[in-house]
Amino acid sequence: MSQGCPYCGNELQKHEFFCADCGQDEFICYRAVKDYLRKHPNSNAMQVANATGISVSKILQYIREGSLAVVEQEGRRARQ
Repeated sequence: MSQGCPYCGNELQKHEFFCADCGQDEFICYRAVKDYLRKHPNSNAMQVANATGISVSKILQYIREGSLAVVEQEGRRARQ
Protein backbone atom coordinates (compact mmCIF):
# COMPACT_ATOMS: atom_id res chain seq x y z
CA MET A 1 0.00 0.00 0.00
CA SER A 2 1.43 3.38 -0.98
CA GLN A 3 1.66 6.21 1.49
CA GLY A 4 -0.19 9.45 1.04
CA CYS A 5 1.12 12.96 0.62
CA PRO A 6 2.47 14.20 3.98
CA TYR A 7 0.55 17.47 3.56
CA CYS A 8 -2.87 16.50 2.24
CA GLY A 9 -3.01 12.70 2.31
CA ASN A 10 -3.68 12.33 -1.44
CA GLU A 11 -2.21 9.31 -3.18
CA LEU A 12 1.38 9.60 -4.35
CA GLN A 13 2.85 8.48 -7.63
CA LYS A 14 5.75 6.05 -7.42
CA HIS A 15 8.98 7.66 -6.16
CA GLU A 16 7.26 10.98 -5.34
CA PHE A 17 7.44 12.78 -1.99
CA PHE A 18 4.37 15.00 -2.50
CA CYS A 19 1.21 14.89 -4.60
CA ALA A 20 1.22 17.10 -7.71
CA ASP A 21 -0.63 19.99 -6.04
CA CYS A 22 1.47 20.04 -2.85
CA GLY A 23 4.65 19.48 -4.85
CA GLN A 24 3.91 22.61 -6.87
CA ASP A 25 3.22 24.59 -3.68
CA GLU A 26 6.43 23.26 -2.13
CA PHE A 27 8.43 24.27 -5.21
CA ILE A 28 6.98 27.79 -5.13
CA CYS A 29 7.88 28.21 -1.44
CA TYR A 30 11.38 26.83 -1.91
CA ARG A 31 11.97 29.02 -4.96
CA ALA A 32 10.84 32.14 -3.05
CA VAL A 33 13.32 31.39 -0.25
CA LYS A 34 16.18 30.69 -2.69
CA ASP A 35 15.47 33.85 -4.70
CA TYR A 36 15.39 35.98 -1.56
CA LEU A 37 18.65 34.49 -0.28
CA ARG A 38 20.31 35.07 -3.64
CA LYS A 39 19.51 38.79 -3.32
CA HIS A 40 20.10 38.97 0.47
CA PRO A 41 22.78 36.36 1.22
CA ASN A 42 23.44 37.37 4.85
CA SER A 43 19.83 36.99 5.98
CA ASN A 44 18.78 34.82 8.88
CA ALA A 45 15.71 32.56 8.95
CA MET A 46 13.51 35.17 10.61
CA GLN A 47 14.38 37.82 8.02
CA VAL A 48 13.69 35.38 5.19
CA ALA A 49 10.37 34.38 6.76
CA ASN A 50 9.27 37.99 7.22
CA ALA A 51 10.21 38.91 3.65
CA THR A 52 8.76 35.85 1.90
CA GLY A 53 5.84 34.83 4.09
CA ILE A 54 7.33 31.33 4.37
CA SER A 55 7.35 30.07 7.97
CA VAL A 56 10.59 29.83 9.94
CA SER A 57 9.82 26.16 10.56
CA LYS A 58 9.61 25.53 6.79
CA ILE A 59 12.94 27.33 6.24
CA LEU A 60 14.55 25.29 9.02
CA GLN A 61 13.11 22.14 7.43
CA TYR A 62 14.89 23.03 4.18
CA ILE A 63 18.14 23.37 6.16
CA ARG A 64 17.62 20.03 7.97
CA GLU A 65 16.88 18.29 4.66
CA GLY A 66 20.01 19.75 3.09
CA SER A 67 18.09 21.84 0.54
CA LEU A 68 19.61 24.99 2.07
CA ALA A 69 22.99 25.33 3.74
CA VAL A 70 24.05 27.59 6.58
CA VAL A 71 27.28 29.33 5.70
CA GLU A 72 29.44 30.77 8.43
CA GLN A 73 30.46 34.34 7.70
CA GLU A 74 34.10 35.27 8.00
CA GLY A 75 34.83 36.68 11.44
CA ARG A 76 31.57 35.34 12.92
CA ARG A 77 30.98 32.08 14.68
CA ALA A 78 28.01 29.94 13.75
CA ARG A 79 25.49 29.50 16.55
CA GLN A 80 25.28 26.03 18.00
